[in-house]
Amino acid sequence: MAGKSKDAKKKTGSKKKKNAVVTPKVAVKKTSSKKTKVKKKKSNATSTQREKIIKDAPVEQYFILCNGEPIKNVEELADVMEDLRDEVFNFHVTPDKNDFATWIHDVFKDIELAEELANIKHKEPMRLVLYKHIVKKIN
Repeated sequence: MAGKSKDAKKKTGSKKKKNAVVTPKVAVKKTSSKKTKVKKKKSNATSTQREKIIKDAPVEQYFILCNGEPIKNVEELADVMEDLRDEVFNFHVTPDKNDFATWIHDVFKDIELAEELANIKHKEPMRLVLYKHIVKKIN
């Protein structure tokens, strides 16, 4: 019987070796999950940065188009430009004024974008400038 207990001890010892081999694999998995967490933090930072740039104006400062449609932020303004009727655009943008540039200057305090928009008198170029500005600020 003493021989059997030695065999049992040998089997137990071999199990310990197997456990030792498994331990590094677990450590590797933990490291990779940490990398995932870091990536999530980066994407959250990008989302936060985007929210800061695309923030909504206070309700009382929404831009109300002459057709009654409200615009809350710069991205929404760019989106609206695509389908905006010429009569509505031309009401807000004339050779003497650019209501969109004024709104961005006064509400969002984005002087650079406001100055760039002030010189634009057509929808499509204005929409492109708005989107480029958003992308530039996010990156």
